[in-house]
Amino acid sequence: MRRPARWCRRGLGLLLLPAACNAPDYTPVREWARSASLAAEYPAIVPAPTPGAPRAEGILAMQTALVTWLAALGRMADDGVQPYPEDPFRDLAPAAARLDPRAGAAIAELGRILRHATRQNLRAPALRGTIREGDAAVQTLVAALGRAVADAAPAGPGGGAADSLGERYALLLREIAAAHAMLKAEARDIADPATVQRVRAAEDRVRRASRSLPLPARPLPADPVPADPVPADPVPADPPSGPRPS
Repeated sequence: MRRPARWCRRGLGLLLLPAACNAPDYTPVREWARSASLAAEYPAIVPAPTPGAPRAEGILAMQTALVTWLAALGRMADDGVQPYPEDPFRDLAPAAARLDPRAGAAIAELGRILRHATRQNLRAPALRGTIREGDAAVQTLVAALGRAVADAAPAGPGGGAADSLGERYALLLREIAAAHAMLKAEARDIADPATVQRVRAAEDRVRRASRSLPLPARPLPADPVPADPVPADPVPADPPSGPRPS
């Protein structure tokens, strides 16, 4: 009596096999998300902290939230598990809200989505829904961060406003926002060859915008501390001369 049940299970597995083979390939989205996350994490865009001014803290909070969200999309596209059983933006949202209340609300929404994705163990099949759910908050966050850095960033090598680091970084942010909106609009056809081509092109534009940013200055290494000289081995004294005692 058990043999028919076993054959039924095998037949069900064979029926599900084509669906597994036809699962969407999220590799282009994964590569775009990782490239965008690395590009957005540009340290020179955060101004030096000023006592009593929330700008530096707010910009850093917005940047950190965006970088974390993009990295989470890349992890989900790779069928990975999210590591956020609690809201990862619990401290970032208030810091951003002191500079821009809309950015604070957007960060809180993205943190809620990541917490839900972690607790529900959402992985690659949930990527399209996650992008759709988070796009409005991403657009709000990117717009707020772009405004903040355009006002706060120092001038670039050319010295003009159009050449400022803020303007260059804002261009990078616009590329990220446009690609995220495109992924939302074409989520149902995310594995379509035409969509894949557009995602690859979006990744290329992000890389180009990132290369327009000058490399952050790195502090010079401290002078090495000279080591104490190693004392030489003592030279044994010559034995006393004279007749040896008998």
